[in-house]
Amino acid sequence: MWCTRWFLPLLLLPIPTAPPYFLLLFLFSLTMHARPCFYCIVLLAALFISSCYWQPLPISSPLSVPWSQNITTFSEALNGSISGADFTLPPTANDEKPPIIKLMDRCWCDFTSGSLFEPFNVTRWEFASVTRLKQEIEKEKLQAKATVDTTAQAQGPSGSTDVPAPTPSPTQVAAATGAPRKGALESLRSVFWRTPPQVPEEPDEPETFSAVHEAQEEKRTSRPGELDLEPYGFDLVLDFGWTRQAS
Repeated sequence: MWCTRWFLPLLLLPIPTAPPYFLLLFLFSLTMHARPCFYCIVLLAALFISSCYWQPLPISSPLSVPWSQNITTFSEALNGSISGADFTLPPTANDEKPPIIKLMDRCWCDFTSGSLFEPFNVTRWEFASVTRLKQEIEKEKLQAKATVDTTAQAQGPSGSTDVPAPTPSPTQVAAATGAPRKGALESLRSVFWRTPPQVPEEPDEPETFSAVHEAQEEKRTSRPGELDLEPYGFDLVLDFGWTRQAS
């Protein structure tokens, strides 16, 4: 890591505004002289990328170069941008201003200026940051206005929100149709106990079938010591008498 000693002064110096061409030439000559190792190259690349981020500044921070006699801070510049180039407003005008301003990203060696041989224009960079903040404020205003309009349309012309008509309950429907109204006890019982289904009554059997059935019952009357299994689905009679008839 000793080979990075040649690049340490770059961390102490402010961000340069020189043309990118001279910065690249300086870095190339410094690299050839120091010959950093692979780990130092990775470290220097990470430091270069981290230099592109700029933390937000207070809105009352002074500009690097005053735009005019009345424009010396970001707050005054934002007042003029929002109020249509009226730079005579006091710094406290436009209360909707945010307390901070986030500058646009700018790297140590910036290539977004448009040319490799032109120095970095700090005034244009600050103007672009103020313009972006102005657009964000206007966008928030439009969104808030759209929300208010939507709420006003939902409330209607009288200022009261349209409430949908309530759905009639089954009790009201039964009362309107003339159906008999159940008591509270019957309604509660119907919730926990179901009414047994009504089984349709079977038609009476014909007399001829009843007579035949009675005759079969008389015929199949079991004697003592016998067990008729026909009611259980078996056409069988068991005899437990073990009696022997005298010959």
